[in-house]
Amino acid sequence: MRKAKKALAVGLTVAMSMTMLAGCGDKESSGGSSSKGGSKVDELYLYNSKGENAEAFEAMGKAYSEETGIKVKTFSIGSGTDHMETLRAEMNSKNKPAVFTVQTLSELQEWEEGGFALDFNNATVDEFKKLADEIPEGLRLTTDGKNSYGVPYNVEGYGYICDTQMISDIFGEANKDAVLAAMKTATYDEWEAGVKTLEEFATKGTTGKVTYSGQEFEIQEKTGLAKNLTGVFSVAGSEKWTYGDHMINVAINAVFPNPAAAKAATDEEVDSLKGAFVKYAQALDLKTSNAAGDKGALKRGNEMINATTNGYDASVQKLADGKAIFLKQGNWVYTNVEKVNKEVAQRLTFLPVKLPVTADDIKVEGLTPEKMNSSIPVFVPMYYAVNAKASKAEQEAAQDFLVWLNTSETGKKFITEDFAFIPYNADPATTKVNNCLGTSILEYLQEGNTLSNPYAGAPSNWSGETVGLEIMEKYLTKEKWDQSDYEAIADYAIKTWKEMK
Repeated sequence: MRKAKKALAVGLTVAMSMTMLAGCGDKESSGGSSSKGGSKVDELYLYNSKGENAEAFEAMGKAYSEETGIKVKTFSIGSGTDHMETLRAEMNSKNKPAVFTVQTLSELQEWEEGGFALDFNNATVDEFKKLADEIPEGLRLTTDGKNSYGVPYNVEGYGYICDTQMISDIFGEANKDAVLAAMKTATYDEWEAGVKTLEEFATKGTTGKVTYSGQEFEIQEKTGLAKNLTGVFSVAGSEKWTYGDHMINVAINAVFPNPAAAKAATDEEVDSLKGAFVKYAQALDLKTSNAAGDKGALKRGNEMINATTNGYDASVQKLADGKAIFLKQGNWVYTNVEKVNKEVAQRLTFLPVKLPVTADDIKVEGLTPEKMNSSIPVFVPMYYAVNAKASKAEQEAAQDFLVWLNTSETGKKFITEDFAFIPYNADPATTKVNNCLGTSILEYLQEGNTLSNPYAGAPSNWSGETVGLEIMEKYLTKEKWDQSDYEAIADYAIKTWKEMK
């Protein structure tokens, strides 16, 4: 049995989301630099793998250029793009990144073995050494507990996002807060029954009663936003990472408390995921069989995996338009919702992704089904790394940039306001962020109701490109699932994990 980590101290926390920085050029700068920074390079190329903040990232690069006089070029890849393929190409080009992003332990292993990742113990800029030394031990990107390869990008979290006004319009304004609080701690059985009742309400207008956390709530006649409903969940069926990476990660928490534990898993430990994976498939069935379409309920089939009608942007649009009650996504989606509907963006909150796990499915000491179903994953999704194969001048320029981003007033403003992120060193009791999803994450942190992201320690491309693709092609096109499907999904996930280790 393993000890569960608390709050942010989740060991080697790396994951799915995407931001990448790069500084270009192999040429040595003729100017050099002191250990206090101030390095001069021809250009600092910032390569961003998090498409959601592309515009803000470009603006950040311009701000850095204005403050330092260093020419900055930014580029952002699209959401859902395989960032490693593009980064490998950049690493083999003449304009190698000076700062890049590491998401998983498998990625770190590749860059460490290739000699690309600079151990911060060998940093040359004094201010950067101080920054690196102050990274909390539990949040360091390390392979042995002594080296350190990354500056945490931020803290992220995900769950079922809902518009609190929609809850008010379904259950009445006076009951909104009570319903949301009860939904947070509801059992899976209560959640499942509630989904089925809400589906009847969304598609047929049928009212009824639901029970959450032992409390009974009555659904009103359709009014306000509820008139727009076509289903319970907005499903990004063509985005395999949303159910491959993120949703299966919730199940992995039942056996592995962090990425390091998952990375070191024996075959026997992987086999012990069977129960949690069966329950993951069952919860995924509930979600995808109660999906909202543009004009009515969305049935599983080719339409569900259509990138035009059920891609990332379309799923955000359905939530913003009030066609669905819930969307499984992370706080990074805030800016996208804001672009669609600023009013809705101000009213969002997180609810846990619930699984029908039992005590027998859970192998992490101290973790219970109640705890799992009252928590959301909160983690460091990625790290900024410095390219050890860049010139000395570029390495120092990279260190200067990371100091600026994390300590200057301008840099911190971009993190909290323009990127709408939570700083990795945020105190949940005192930190204020300017968006409701960030505030919701801070509430879970303060309560201690958080899970980790152990899927980042699974084999590279296993969760999304392998398991996610299998589900998208073989199951999301299938109208009905049964127990044999749940078992088959779990067996496939376990078999491929062991094969890809």
